[in-house]
Amino acid sequence: MSHFATPFIVINLGCEMIYVIDQRLKSQNIPMDKSERVLTDLVTVLLHPKLQQELFLPQPVAAHSVIKQLLQDISAASIMKLDEYSMNKLWDLMTMILKWQISIINNHSIFDITRRHLKGVATLMPDNFSKNIFDNVLKQIQVLQEKMSDDTYKCLYNTILLWFSEYHTKISVLLRLGLQNKDGTFNSSTIINPKITQNLGENIYKYDNKKNSLEEYDKHTSNSNEINCLLAHIETAKSSGKQSIEIKLPLEMEGYSKRILNISKDNFEKIQTNVIGRGNDLSFVADIPKSPQEDLLKMLNDI
Repeated sequence: MSHFATPFIVINLGCEMIYVIDQRLKSQNIPMDKSERVLTDLVTVLLHPKLQQELFLPQPVAAHSVIKQLLQDISAASIMKLDEYSMNKLWDLMTMILKWQISIINNHSIFDITRRHLKGVATLMPDNFSKNIFDNVLKQIQVLQEKMSDDTYKCLYNTILLWFSEYHTKISVLLRLGLQNKDGTFNSSTIINPKITQNLGENIYKYDNKKNSLEEYDKHTSNSNEINCLLAHIETAKSSGKQSIEIKLPLEMEGYSKRILNISKDNFEKIQTNVIGRGNDLSFVADIPKSPQEDLLKMLNDI
């Protein structure tokens, strides 16, 4: 088993999470300055040098529950707070899209997918956001790649592929794009739009016009786990609240106890959202919470 799989799993899943959140912010016409604040905080924590330094330490691949909790902690860096049910729905979407990407590549392409994910997220960031944070991670990836032999490439790929092997959820966007069959299996790359297969790691939603006939099938299948988001309002923490986010590091090596990484964060000003349509994969609907501690973002199944 490769001891370098964890950073690739975390970075790629984190970028897929940001793609989803960015799509929903844009589709609901959230003001640009507010959307930029959300993305800035998420990316700052996901790619924080301290976190990346820990992730790139040689270590056994982290357990599914550990990485899931890590990404849930990262999502808490913004004004969006996911409950367990919500995170499960988002988790299904993220893992299956990345599993499909991994399933059709070769040993070396995991580096290309990761770079493309990072560059794709970089294009979503405001102009004044420092790109150094992306450059630093890309450099770490390059240094690691230069040290790898063909055997270690293969070991890394097989470790990641095995890590995703337990996920079999059907996802609406994959069905619509013809990337997944009705029985949940993936289609081979020979019958897929070459623009998608040649640019694995890019935002898959830009290829989804929702006009595929599978959309109608998806609406009537109870096993499809596309998710709808209910975004109530995005609200600042109270002045007495925590001013930092706690990240549980996924270290599972002998001699390392569970450690907490504290990253300071800014408060957010309140963001109100408007409902625009109900047919989206991830639709925001107003739902005023009882307290700031309650869910601000909820993921539900397709209607």
